[in-house]
Amino acid sequence: MPKTMSTSSKPVTQDKYRNEKGILQIVQDGLCHHCGACIGFCPVGTFGLDENAYPVQVDKCIDCNICVRDCSGVEVNYDGIGTQLFGEDYQYGSFTGWVEESYIGHARDNELRRNGASGGVVTQLLMHLIDTKQIKGAVVVIEDPDEPACGKGIVARNRDDLLRSQQSRYTTAATLAALQEIQKEDGPFALVGLPCQVHALRKHQMFSSSWKRRVPIVIGLYCHFTLPMSAIKETARTLGPKHERLQHMEFRNKDPRGWPYNTWEMTFSGGTVWRSPLDPGQTFNVVSRVTKLGRCLQCLDATAEFADLAIGDPWIRDEDGNLKYETPEGWSSIMVRTTKGSEIVQDAVSAGKLEVIQIPLKEIQMGQYQMMTEKKLQSAFRIQVRRFLKIATPHYSMRLPRASHKIIKTEIAFWFLRTLPFFRSVSRILLWVGFSKFGVWALARRQQRRKKRFATGKVPIVDPDFGVSEKRT
Repeated sequence: MPKTMSTSSKPVTQDKYRNEKGILQIVQDGLCHHCGACIGFCPVGTFGLDENAYPVQVDKCIDCNICVRDCSGVEVNYDGIGTQLFGEDYQYGSFTGWVEESYIGHARDNELRRNGASGGVVTQLLMHLIDTKQIKGAVVVIEDPDEPACGKGIVARNRDDLLRSQQSRYTTAATLAALQEIQKEDGPFALVGLPCQVHALRKHQMFSSSWKRRVPIVIGLYCHFTLPMSAIKETARTLGPKHERLQHMEFRNKDPRGWPYNTWEMTFSGGTVWRSPLDPGQTFNVVSRVTKLGRCLQCLDATAEFADLAIGDPWIRDEDGNLKYETPEGWSSIMVRTTKGSEIVQDAVSAGKLEVIQIPLKEIQMGQYQMMTEKKLQSAFRIQVRRFLKIATPHYSMRLPRASHKIIKTEIAFWFLRTLPFFRSVSRILLWVGFSKFGVWALARRQQRRKKRFATGKVPIVDPDFGVSEKRT
């Protein structure tokens, strides 16, 4: 087991940050990840969103400090949340978190499967839950009609609302702000969220039994980073026509070849359409390499570890390095974490709404290896470096692993690329190169090398017990 380093100290929420000034200071310290919890859980509507989707004070504060207490950007008690959800056997450290069952699956509704990012599983589950009156609605994300470079949380209560929320949103979305709408409703509702958003909801539920009843179902999404709204705007300015504004953005626009070729498409005010020549993952990687990613770089959760279900693309390869579940119609990978999550899946299967095939968890770990390695190991190293430099960092309850020489070398290379977003002209050139014929060729070569690594068994899974909780040492 690798050596660990304690990151514990007095919880920051007890000293540096308090009430509305604390939230604004969290933004200033670079710890806000736009989840919207400070808006959604505030009992008096103290906060709104500014033009960059950061919280801004719009009304009086009653000094309840709920906003800071629930902020997952500044603090996450993994031990506390994990033990409450999974029992005393929970321990931080596994690449994928606590998992009871693992599947690939797809919606049986052809429209939902066809329009989804991969297999349409999330929308199918929500549709079934609403149709059978198990929930009144679900908090999901749509494209913000006023700002297509940003996502917007809504409470979906019918099929049309759910269809608007299909496909991936790789950009800023203060999803939890939509919880304001249901503060006075009894529920039950479901939430579909990224790891940071799930963290904030679980933090709030630790103090509020009414919110446990109001949002009893949580579906998490795999997440590497989210792109700030500014990155989408800059990409549109660089790759789109001059004097035309971005009017519509689809991150997984349909391709005749189906999954995994459904990719980014931007539509501009003059009718011009730009479509990425790369698959969605490659497109995301090109843009993220020249973007200031902020708080995401200190996140330790790639697969929504505190959700009832965690769902994402099945980037799973066979022994020859080929995508094992590549079909035009698409599949989703599913990790069931709780009894409630298992019941939801089995109920949808029994009703003929969902098709699933059980697979070994290791397949999902291998498919998400690169993302999970960065989240668990590189992010831990970044946090330790920032603490040493006395730069604001999130507080976590557990010990984090010391970085290996390999991780340190990888992180040095990563941070070399992180300097690029500070030079706008360089970023724009790299965007052009990334989506040029040369960029397409170079990325195709990189994909071939990755395929060979899988085929030769050179993608090891690190011992999942590298995280050691303080309370167990």
